[in-house]
Amino acid sequence: MKTKLLTTVLLIFVLVVSGFAQSTFSADASDMRNQATFESNAPLEDIVGVSNKLSIMVMINTNDITKMPKAKIGVDLASLKTGIELRDEHLRSPNWLDTDKYPKATFMLTGIFNPSSNTLNDGKKVKATANGQFTVHGVTKKISVPVELTFFKENAMTKAKMPGNLLKVKGKFSIKLSDYGVKIPSMVVGKLNEELQVGINFIASDAVGGMNPCNPCGPKKMKKNPCDPKKMMKAANPCNPCSPRK
Repeated sequence: MKTKLLTTVLLIFVLVVSGFAQSTFSADASDMRNQATFESNAPLEDIVGVSNKLSIMVMINTNDITKMPKAKIGVDLASLKTGIELRDEHLRSPNWLDTDKYPKATFMLTGIFNPSSNTLNDGKKVKATANGQFTVHGVTKKISVPVELTFFKENAMTKAKMPGNLLKVKGKFSIKLSDYGVKIPSMVVGKLNEELQVGINFIASDAVGGMNPCNPCGPKKMKKNPCDPKKMMKAANPCNPCSPRK
């Protein structure tokens, strides 16, 4: 009887610790240190575009990153800069990205696979594959992205950058413009490649969670946890960072 009781207590302890390990890291578009890039290597011209306006929300279990991770990353396409203002205007136009109609590119994480380590340890890089849905120009496709994650426990050095524990994420993948309904105008044939390399590089903090309306411990304390796992299954749940309405 005592053995069964001890086993039950240990199991509850493990579940509680596992639950506390689920952390929410976020950053908003006002933090201009984060970066998304696209690179085109065409016969007549190489182009690199950069946006520093990223909205980020990552929910991840630091003890097991494969355990129900959630994330939504949005990139403001209207802020893309390539170094030539006229070219930037063309990129935003209806003939290309049509940013008035489709202002953002988004990546919604659905799972993390094949990690070099399931656990995020302070200062240690973890390589993995992030599966998800990438949307641009109103078209959504499933993609797999090789990523590198690094967790930093708050210390004097990290505080100089921002408060809280930090999560650094780097990733790079390729897309074909035609897969997303983007046609290359005749005027730039030979200057823009059909295949683009897309890169992401950001740092998010769990301290920003205090402003998260889904945080039951935030400024507006709630009697019930709006991020209850059962509610996370509802697409309209405002506390689901991967909700289509977010």
